[in-house]
Amino acid sequence: MNNDGVYIVTGATGGIGRAITKALTERGCKVVLACRNTDKAERLVNELGSCGAGCDILRLDLSSLSSVRAAAREVASRRYIINALINNAGTMPGKLTVTDDGYEEATQTNFVSTALFSRLLAPFTCPGGSIVFTTSMTRRIVKLRADWQERAVTHHGRFTTYGRSKLMLTHFALDFADELKSRDIKVNCSDPGIVDSSIITMNNPIVDYLSDRLFRPLISTPAQGAEPVLAALDSNLTACIFTRRGVKPVPEAYLHDPLHAQPAAFIKALL
Repeated sequence: MNNDGVYIVTGATGGIGRAITKALTERGCKVVLACRNTDKAERLVNELGSCGAGCDILRLDLSSLSSVRAAAREVASRRYIINALINNAGTMPGKLTVTDDGYEEATQTNFVSTALFSRLLAPFTCPGGSIVFTTSMTRRIVKLRADWQERAVTHHGRFTTYGRSKLMLTHFALDFADELKSRDIKVNCSDPGIVDSSIITMNNPIVDYLSDRLFRPLISTPAQGAEPVLAALDSNLTACIFTRRGVKPVPEAYLHDPLHAQPAAFIKALL
């Protein structure tokens, strides 16, 4: 792992994000906490003590394309050399919310803005560097759709909408890996499994009460959820999905999906 440049972590103050940030700083890496809540990020840096001395904070709100573009401009102005971009931030809202940009919130946060941010930061990523996307096992319960933007609004479902956003991100990652291979930049996905974090809170008092006592003790901790990311950073592989159980290539079947090229083409059109 190269410590000369920076490691940008989106959603660095969340459960897995905190674990990733802590692990990287303990390795001596300079971490840039890319977060919507900069006050929370400052508190985390203070909690890290001497390990957080080299950390920076970057304001990034993935529910806003203007914030994504502004953050990318700030990265350029700071002249960062990026060793790794770790796209950890994500959301799984139970209720439909449409952003000011016109996208369903999870669709924009998990796919549109995350993929756009990665494309905008690719020129600043050094040879031998890594880009890691957090995917999810829920990608397996959905399929790509040509009407994905409308579907996320008219047929919003907490798990299906979230799953499709992660499926599209995984398809994008496969194309992005091929594109950046000539620059020796690795593009991989991390699937943390089910992790004890706020994202699985259902906002139902009875369900959450039972979940806290019966379900959460059996699932992974945030530190365990961070393990696939760290494995991806240590690997020379690209176009793979890392889990706590090991690593596999992104399924070749993705390439045969007639809509496979759609996610990457959509993001290129936003540039």
